[in-house]
Amino acid sequence: MGKILSWTRCVRLTIVRFILALLVCLTVHGLYSFSSVADPLRLRIGYNENSSYPHFLGTGPKPASPPGVSLDILNKIANDLDFEIEYIRRPGRRILHELKENQLDAAFIFSYKPEREEFGVFPMKDGKPDGDKRLTVLSYVLYKRVGSELNWDGEKFVNLRGVIGANSGYSIVKDLKKKGVMVEEARSTKNNFTKLRSGRIDGVADQGIVADAYIHKNSFSDVVKISQPIATKDYFLIFSHEFSQKEPDLRNEIWDEISEHRDELSDQFMPRYLEEYQFQPGTN
Repeated sequence: MGKILSWTRCVRLTIVRFILALLVCLTVHGLYSFSSVADPLRLRIGYNENSSYPHFLGTGPKPASPPGVSLDILNKIANDLDFEIEYIRRPGRRILHELKENQLDAAFIFSYKPEREEFGVFPMKDGKPDGDKRLTVLSYVLYKRVGSELNWDGEKFVNLRGVIGANSGYSIVKDLKKKGVMVEEARSTKNNFTKLRSGRIDGVADQGIVADAYIHKNSFSDVVKISQPIATKDYFLIFSHEFSQKEPDLRNEIWDEISEHRDELSDQFMPRYLEEYQFQPGTN
């Protein structure tokens, strides 16, 4: 009889242990599942604190409403690939340095320069930046005062007697200096055009779509745009070296989504920005 009771207790104990183990497994699985749902992958993506119409609007540390076409595109891709984005706005140079220090996972929009590979990873093909994976294309153009003889013939400046203003940190600054042009850097498009209209500089080299929107918004009638671009460049979403090592598949998926859907998404989102900033810039 004692042996039967002992065997029964042993069976009961085994069953209890099995149930407890099962409960622990279910609990751990439940917590893991909850954690997966509650904490999706979040990318910290940085961009400039100054507006660059229509790619990102507003100023300051937070996205504007509406935020800009580039953010619309990235938000759609994030939704499709099931990750979240935390946007951080800083001055352009600080964005690059935070990317280098892996305080950011990605940043936009940056044109390729070999020295920028120190700060982040560009989509490359055959040793060159892969233009198919660009986030957008921007052209730099020349602006001058009405009556000025300054011009750009597609290769060089004509009748340039002073300096050209450009935004600090923009790639066009280095391009102009390579041509032997004296450049006065400023913090913003507003600063540049203030100096141009007051006669402190001869011309402004700025991103055409950005400067056109600024001129239209302020109804300037004393500024002329030279239609021939100084430079046209691809601009990219770039990733930190650390993120590229940890999440190479996701990085490539994001670039592939940009390449495949960028143009159709731009067409989809652009109308609301055209309605708000409708203009017909004058050219020369």
